[in-house]
Amino acid sequence: MKTQLSISALVLAIASPAFAFDSVTWTWDATVLSDVTTGAVSDVAVAPTGLEQIESEQTALGDFTALGSTLGVTNDVVNLGGLTLDDVAAVNTGATSLGNSASLASDVSTQFDSTQLYGGASLAVGTGLTGGLVDVSVPGLLTSTATTNAVVNATVDNTATGVANNLTADLTTISDQDAFMIGNNVQTAYAVGTSTSTVDLVSFTDVNDLGTLVDPAVSSVATSIGNNIGVTIDGIN
Repeated sequence: MKTQLSISALVLAIASPAFAFDSVTWTWDATVLSDVTTGAVSDVAVAPTGLEQIESEQTALGDFTALGSTLGVTNDVVNLGGLTLDDVAAVNTGATSLGNSASLASDVSTQFDSTQLYGGASLAVGTGLTGGLVDVSVPGLLTSTATTNAVVNATVDNTATGVANNLTADLTTISDQDAFMIGNNVQTAYAVGTSTSTVDLVSFTDVNDLGTLVDPAVSSVATSIGNNIGVTIDGIN
């Protein structure tokens, strides 16, 4: 009987609420002094199966202009009512103006040094007071214009792109010993870049299923880029 009573008393004690914590008052005062020193050393040793090494220097001076224009396209199917998407023509107008471009592709380790300069002209102008010459830099123009007008029953993709300097480096290798790239890239654009894309007077007459187009019926895009670099390394995953 004593053993049973003691067990019952223990169960009651656990099931009872903790009234002692209905009211708690904290007083907290702490001073923390932290001193952390971190050191990291990386030692990489590889035995590449090959090497691609490039030095690229590009200079473009002057005015670059690209024009693309489409006017008056009519897709007229006579005596057919309720055209489908298969009857709709596609009009693609593009203008691209590019100053300097380099594209590198390799499947072994790559090292490159690239310099790209796009600008106008550097002129030596005489001064009336001293008789000396002063260098005056004139910025170059980078202009791309794409225009599409008056299109009936045709989708339109109109794009104008202006790029002064562009570098793309792509390393795709199956060797973990080759999955590294070392590069130095310098790009200078001294120019006025303008890209204009214009689409006007596009109409659809009695065409069904336009709402099921994957791409927009009319796309008008203008892009101007001064300097651009893209690097991709894909090795052992």
